[in-house]
Amino acid sequence: SSLELSNKETKVFGIYDPAENDFNLNMWSSTDANEIKSSLKRIEKIKLSKTSNQILEKILLSFSYPPEGMTEDEFAELKINWLIENQRTDLIESFLKQNNNFKDKSRAIQFLVDKNIASASIKEGCEKIKFIDAKIKDSYLEKFKIYCLIFNDKKPQAQLLLNLLREQNQSDKFYDDKINFLLGVTNKTTNKINEKNLLNFYLSSITTKNFDFKPNKNTKKEIWKYLNA
Repeated sequence: SSLELSNKETKVFGIYDPAENDFNLNMWSSTDANEIKSSLKRIEKIKLSKTSNQILEKILLSFSYPPEGMTEDEFAELKINWLIENQRTDLIESFLKQNNNFKDKSRAIQFLVDKNIASASIKEGCEKIKFIDAKIKDSYLEKFKIYCLIFNDKKPQAQLLLNLLREQNQSDKFYDDKINFLLGVTNKTTNKINEKNLLNFYLSSITTKNFDFKPNKNTKKEIWKYLNA
């Protein structure tokens, strides 16, 4: 069960119950926000032992009030940044399951989806996506789920999810064009390569004849990873 606490003033975010490790909700309250930021920057530069890493993970990801001079949203963002920088997909999923609304939620979901696409093993990526909690609603995740249904030849279910997405105004012109083409609703599609995000780029790559793309210094790192894979 979620330990997320909320009242008019404070919301706490995390994964672990602080009491399990003899911590408490106020463990960061008397720490200066700049101090924790500079400490994490220093830690990034050194290779911690496995034990030290586990301790840091428990301290950082236990439910707690934010440090002095930091809002709850900023503290949640700091935790998500740490998880993404350390490629902790398992913990990001736990964080998403246990915390309903927090700053950077969409970025956390996009990271999980992109990690699956960038592996260039879409079959595996679509398998993994099933394990993301159904309560987690996000347009980027829903768009990938729709594509996975088409990939697995479940077009009627894909059409149903697409209709829901459109009703909620969560789709867009580019995505509609690509999915209609993949569903066989239309027999032509734009050849424009869309680099807005990795999912758009992936859909461009599989629907463009003689796909040819030259990355440059402005190309997103997720796209570089996908191209390398």
